[in-house]
Amino acid sequence: MFKNIDTPALLIDRNIMLKNIIRMQEFANSKNLKLRAHIKTHKIPELAKIQIEHGATGIAVAKLGEAEVMQKAGIDNILIANIIVGENKLERLKKLNKLCKHLSVCVDSIFVANQLARISSYEKKINVYIEIDTGFNRCGLSDEDEIVRLAKFIIQSKELKLVGLMCHAGHIYSAKSKEDAEKIINSEIRILTDLKQKLEDDGIEIAEISIGSTPEIRHHTDFGAVTELRIGNYIFYDMIQVSLGSAEVQNCALTVLAQIVSIPASDRAIIDAGSKSLGIEKGVHSFEMIKGFGLIQNKEAEIVRLSEEHGIIYFSDEQFTIGERIRIIPNHACYVMNLFDYCYLVDGNEVIGELKILARGKSQ
Repeated sequence: MFKNIDTPALLIDRNIMLKNIIRMQEFANSKNLKLRAHIKTHKIPELAKIQIEHGATGIAVAKLGEAEVMQKAGIDNILIANIIVGENKLERLKKLNKLCKHLSVCVDSIFVANQLARISSYEKKINVYIEIDTGFNRCGLSDEDEIVRLAKFIIQSKELKLVGLMCHAGHIYSAKSKEDAEKIINSEIRILTDLKQKLEDDGIEIAEISIGSTPEIRHHTDFGAVTELRIGNYIFYDMIQVSLGSAEVQNCALTVLAQIVSIPASDRAIIDAGSKSLGIEKGVHSFEMIKGFGLIQNKEAEIVRLSEEHGIIYFSDEQFTIGERIRIIPNHACYVMNLFDYCYLVDGNEVIGELKILARGKSQ
């Protein structure tokens, strides 16, 4: 299997990936919602362009460096779903804003909004979303009076344009049941819809409300005032999404190709993929929910522990041979994509292309 590829390697099943893209775009269309593809999952301009070709209105990025890579590749509708602070980053943002047709950032303080206004211009305003905390307790505002004050500051600035509100309900990853997840999402929608009404009662227009988190989509029926889905993991899915019920194993497009390098005991085999290839996550946001460090396809065995360059597999009624190649669905696709320089597009067992992961390592 893929004998000409050195292991460990990243493989993307093109057909599964395309089905995921099309299915999610059709869902968004059916709800009259825009879909903004978050590229922090794949970090590859070519894949972002495929998402846009299938209907995505633009992309979201986690870091300014990712935005720079995507803009250089010709993508010019970008939301930086993060707060930009620091002189060097502000200067980079200023240059990027001149190059992009539509660039947006988020803020949760007057201090940051004021810094953005300083590097913007009346001719090319910076588009701004106010980040709202709906219960995740990371960035974002939850106090209504503070939100109104920030919104009024932005609209009074000649250099900034208030686009709308955004949030990330990351605490859904810690939901212990479907009912818990539904409560989180219903609360998020209610908070954002009520905020839009309050702001518009004060004469502040809110054109867009952007939410983002792949697992929450399956729980939504009424999106209230939401206008945009800002999601990324759906392009590949992974074992965390499977454990949450967001996807089935057959929906997972990303695998790590590894090789058996040692069988030191009758119940133990060693692969050449460790934490530097598979990551160490069993969940996200410090919530562990699954066993093992990835699912081995077509084998009844578990990757029980990792060192940096090795994975230790335990098994009972299974057969392995030295030199055998196996495919592993990773626990967290976004994490794993950031560990490799390039990946292979495959169709079944045939390699049909190679892609450089241009935005990997862009942590600034």
